[in-house]
Amino acid sequence: MLFKNSKGFSLVELLVVLALMGAIFAIGIPAIVSQMSHLRLTRSVREVSSELQAARLKAIARNTKYRVDFTQGSPDTYRLATWNTGTGAWENDATRTTMSLESGINISTPNANFMVVFYPNGISSSADNATAAASSMCIDNTAKANDKMTITIQGSTGMISVTTGC
Repeated sequence: MLFKNSKGFSLVELLVVLALMGAIFAIGIPAIVSQMSHLRLTRSVREVSSELQAARLKAIARNTKYRVDFTQGSPDTYRLATWNTGTGAWENDATRTTMSLESGINISTPNANFMVVFYPNGISSSADNATAAASSMCIDNTAKANDKMTITIQGSTGMISVTTGC
């Protein structure tokens, strides 16, 4: 029996639409979760490279050495420090805080605590000496296999570049 002025949806139509929406969500959720972990990796790499660039620019602008100290742990952290010529010692930069890599993101190489030093002329080294040497670190997304990025610092120029893979 049909009503001439019936409005709305039947229960069967509503259940079919809900089933279709459920199937679409079931297919799409794994892809979204996978993409979210990659976004965490790219965000962490961008933040680390920004801190390295800040150290280089401050070293040039203030005519003193700056370094970024990396400490591997759970989570991996990094901190900007400046050379105090008065005391002859490194001091944490008061304008920056210790930063942590996001959950599931870590520095896989080098495998120990390390530093990158920038000098007033813009060059960099991976140790506290004036020998320009290229440095690189591999940042790994532990939630997704083979999702890695490399940050490379050219010793002779201090230029920082980011590439996919390690």
